Order: sequence, then structure tokens, then C-alpha cells
Amino acid sequence: MSQLELSENMNAVTNKDAGSETHEVPKDAGSEKAPAGPRDSGAPFDDEDADMIVRSSDLVDFRVHKVCLSKASLVFRDMIKLQARGPLSATTYPDTLSPTGLPIVPLLDEPAPAVEMLLRFCYIPLLPPSTTSNSPSTSATTAEKSSILSQMESGALPADRVFAFAWLYRQRDLVLAAASHPAREPLLAGPPYPEYELIPALALHKLLAFRRHLRALAATCAPSGDFS
Repeated sequence: MSQLELSENMNAVTNKDAGSETHEVPKDAGSEKAPAGPRDSGAPFDDEDADMIVRSSDLVDFRVHKVCLSKASLVFRDMIKLQARGPLSATTYPDTLSPTGLPIVPLLDEPAPAVEMLLRFCYIPLLPPSTTSNSPSTSATTAEKSSILSQMESGALPADRVFAFAWLYRQRDLVLAAASHPAREPLLAGPPYPEYELIPALALHKLLAFRRHLRALAATCAPSGDFS
């Protein structure tokens, strides 16, 4: 092969590579995922006849009934009244209607586990009184409490907050479970949850006294007598 032919072949290869570079599309182009949109919470807050949606800060939608929340919670009653007058937080939270036309009440500071616990407590007082241990109402109440306890055990819900909810709705077994739950952080070290405004100072005093009593009992059982 002559030097001229070799030069022409090299130029052809160079031009081909240069042209392919201008048309090459990165493999990852356009593959970035769009931000996740709202998602349904599922049972038990998925009733087809629901007339309102409560949306958590992490965009989980709970289909609920206005009358149930209004009767069980003064806080929700006020929020529903405000929502009926006009959009809530329109600049911060523009979605005020779901695709199906249901009004949306956003709880901007509450993640899904906290919202679910609040809603479960709101629905518990509306269950019919039970007459036997096998009645549907008893099973439903037990299921609600079981869900709350499992979320507390996993750390999704702080025990102090569960205590406040349980005290507010007079759920003695949940009060005791939350009060005796091993705390992962110092008592009342978290943020001032809204529920603290709804329970008396006496409730928190009893919680502190109960925790001190538990620590004292544990100290007497420790081999060295030292318990922190």
C-alpha cells in the first residue's frame, strides 16, 4: 500500500469516528427518574366512598370520611372547615384536588406512619361497642392497636408520641405499652409533637415518674447495682 493510500485510509477512519461522536447518545440520557408522585396508603384507608384525602409529608394519600374525622378530632374539624373555604397552603402545596375530585388536606409536617396512627385513633372511638371477644368491632380495634405497636417497635413512631395519642383517646393498654417501651433516646428529647398540647401536664408527669420507677427496678436487678 502506497503512502498516499495509507493517508487516505487514515483520514477516512478519522472522519468516520468524528461523525459518530456527534451522533452518539449517552446510555443514561433521559434515564433519570422523575420525582415520585402521590401514592395510595392502601387498607384500611382506601374506601371507595371516601369524600376526602389526607396527604402526608411523604406524599401518601389516605382516603377518609369527613364526618368521622370531624366527630373524632377538633383539629381535623377545623382543617376541614378551612379546606372548604379555599385551598390550603396553595403556594406551598398546590395540589388541593385529587384526580378523582376529592379535596386534599395536606399534613406538611407529618410522615405517613404518624398520619396513619392519628387516623386509626380517630376511627377507633366510632366503632360499635363490643359484646363478645369475637365480635368484629373487637377484632378491628385489636388490629388498629397491633399496627400502632408494630410501628412503635420498628422505630417508625416514637414511644412518647404513641403515649400522648393513647392518653388522649383513653387506650389504657397502649398507654402502658408506650410508657414501658425501651426508649432509644432520652424521654421527651424529640420535637414538641402537636399532641402534647392536647394532653394535661399530669400525663407527662406520670410518664416521667413511671420511667424513673422502671429505671429504679432495673438498677436493683443489675449485678453491680449500676444502671444507666
